[in-house]
Parts: sequence; C-alpha cells; structure tokens
Amino acid sequence: MNKSYKRFSLIFNSIIALFALAVICSSIIGWKEMDRSLLYLLLGIGIFISGIASIVKTARQRVNTSS
Repeated sequence: MNKSYKRFSLIFNSIIALFALAVICSSIIGWKEMDRSLLYLLLGIGIFISGIASIVKTARQRVNTSS
C-alpha cells in the first residue's frame, strides 16, 4: 500500500469510529424515547469495533513497512 492510501484509510476509519460513537451516545441519551434504541446501540458498537480494528490494522502495517 502506498502512503496516501494509508493516510486516507486512517482518516476514513477515524471518521467512521466517531460516527459510531455519536450513534452510541444518541441511543443511550434517547433510551426511553426510542423503540429501537437497543438496535442502534448494538449497531453503533459493531461499527465502532470494526472502525477501531481497521485503524489498528492500518497502523500496524504502517509501522511494519517503515522499519
């Protein structure tokens, strides 16, 4: 992978993780007002874990190729 793709991947997955945190927070805040808050909470957790895993994978590749 080239350097610009790695940078793009880190930024993109960071934005996805931040979006997932926003979904998690909004589902917790609106727990009593929404009927599907548990669904949104689980969806947000899944997206957040996926985003963090992609960030870690890209960061490890970045470290391995630079040394």
